[in-house]
Amino acid sequence: EQREATVLFSDLRGFTTYSESRPPADVIDILNGYLGEMTDAILDEGGTLVAYMGDGIMAVFGAPLDQADHADRALRTARNMLTRLERFNETELRGQAPFRMGIGLNTGEVISGNVGSERRLEYTTIGDTVNTASRIEGMTKGTPYALLMAQTTVDALLSAPGDMEFFEDLAIRGRSETVRLWGVRSSVAPDPSAPGGAQPADDAGRVAR
Repeated sequence: EQREATVLFSDLRGFTTYSESRPPADVIDILNGYLGEMTDAILDEGGTLVAYMGDGIMAVFGAPLDQADHADRALRTARNMLTRLERFNETELRGQAPFRMGIGLNTGEVISGNVGSERRLEYTTIGDTVNTASRIEGMTKGTPYALLMAQTTVDALLSAPGDMEFFEDLAIRGRSETVRLWGVRSSVAPDPSAPGGAQPADDAGRVAR
């Protein structure tokens, strides 16, 4: 089916470093606890959890079921995910270096349905809207924003939040036009020394990879 939806991508940062010095059982326990929290945040707002990608998550709102407020649901979910991450850092990491998260939201036309082979099918959502949402998530690295959303998502909101800040009009690889992005700041400061951390604010550094 082709429909309008809001796509959410999230990525956990700091998990690879955390897992390098710990037994596999502890790593899986922490990962499952984190994914459980994020899954509850998505499902509580009626979102469809499309896939786990290691510590990353893809979810969609407005597909396969129609949701007139899909953008609002996605934004509430993103906020809830960030709140849950703060609590998870406090209760599970107990003073260790906190995990950080990047979330990207984009709204537009998507194709959703079951894809695969005769022997294995899975539900997914595809299209330029999905690709752009993934790249927007990547743009949060090295910025003060844990959450970035496209102008299309802002336009689709039934109630715009007061703490949303204009970020930039950015070039995104694979698109001929720039995408206007808005952000919500993270309560956890970005780590400039981390891979993909703070980059110079020139045109080359502003192209999502």
